[in-house]
Amino acid sequence: MKYRQLLLALLLVFALFLRAQQKTTDSSGFAHFDCGITQTKQKLDKKFFASTPPVELRVSNEKHTYTIFQFGKRKNKIYLYIRILADDICLKKEKNVDVFFKNGEIITLENEYPLNCNAFFARQLSRKELQKIKGNDIRLIKIYTYKKNYEMDISEVQNQDIHLYIDCLSAYKIKKSDEVRLKKKDRK
Repeated sequence: MKYRQLLLALLLVFALFLRAQQKTTDSSGFAHFDCGITQTKQKLDKKFFASTPPVELRVSNEKHTYTIFQFGKRKNKIYLYIRILADDICLKKEKNVDVFFKNGEIITLENEYPLNCNAFFARQLSRKELQKIKGNDIRLIKIYTYKKNYEMDISEVQNQDIHLYIDCLSAYKIKKSDEVRLKKKDRK
């Protein structure tokens, strides 16, 4: 009797195992590791570029104002782009962005983009700056403008996204578009 019960239990477990193997899984139940890097056929200063999804930051000292914090890559260089989503904001020339870390350190970044009143900041990050951002959690980002300084608090999730995007872009290889390859083939 016990032998039959044991055999029946084993058959039942085996049948459930086979059924589980045939069942399709729902991908929404799993965490995805997706960098979300996009590269279009467009060029920036005659060079191909790729970018990460933007991290949207809410300005903490201004109602209903947001900024876009995004990384991009051109050649082998990683760039930081920040844009305040508001009208008529002119960035200061000498000192544009301070990044405050949770460990108390601060780095100051100057805008490499021409002086503008479109609230657009662009900077090629050095290896030292990338290591500092990657190795520490950002607490606050402060952008200096002529009229007002804008402060954005950074959450733990946003820090994780920032670290992920730096890792993704560091490993990403810029691809040449299909159009460029076709033109080279046509020349032969």
